[in-house]
Amino acid sequence: MEFNKLNAGNQERAIAEIQANDGYLDYEWYDDIETDFMDILQLLGYYSIVTSFSGFSSQGDGASFTARYYHEPSLVNKIKSYAPQDEELLRIAKAMTATQRKVRYDLGAIITKSGRYEHELTMRVETYSNNGIVDEDIIAEREDEILEHSRDLAIWYYKKLNNQYDYLMSDEAVKEHIIANELDFDYQEDDDENN
Repeated sequence: MEFNKLNAGNQERAIAEIQANDGYLDYEWYDDIETDFMDILQLLGYYSIVTSFSGFSSQGDGASFTARYYHEPSLVNKIKSYAPQDEELLRIAKAMTATQRKVRYDLGAIITKSGRYEHELTMRVETYSNNGIVDEDIIAEREDEILEHSRDLAIWYYKKLNNQYDYLMSDEAVKEHIIANELDFDYQEDDDENN
C-alpha cells in the first residue's frame, strides 16, 4: 500500500522501519560534505589529504584526516570568499595565519593519525621548516598550535557530517524518501481506522 494511504500509526511504523534498515543509508551520502571539506583544506594549505570518520552514536566516533601542510598565502580572504557565513572556518583561518606569522610563514607539517578510532584526538603532527628560514626548534614550538587547528577542522567536518546524518534519519527526510521512491508497505489497517 502507498505511504499516503496508510493510517497515521502505520505511517509511523513505515518510517521507523526505514530508519532501522541498514540499507537505507548504504550509499555515499556524505560525498558532498567530504568534497567541500577537501576544498576547504586545500584553501588552508593542506594537500595529500585522506579523510575518515565513523559515526554517530558510539564512543570513538568522530572525524580525522591525514595530510601535509604548508603556508597558503591569503587564506583568510580565500575562506571569506568560499564560506563567507562560516565564522568557525574564519576563526581557524585567522589562527593559522597568526601561527605562521610567528615563524615568518616557514612552517610545514605532516599530519598523521594513530589508533583505531577516527576522532580528532587520534591526529598527530610533526612540524618542519618549509624553506629553512627559521630554526627547527622555533618551528617545533608551534607544533601544538598546528595540531589544534587541524583538530578544530576535523571537529568542524564531523559536525557537518553529523548534521547531515541527523537530517537524513529524521522522520521528515525518511517520509520524503519513501514518497520519492514510491515504496509500498504490506501493513493491515486497523479495523477501527477503516470504519
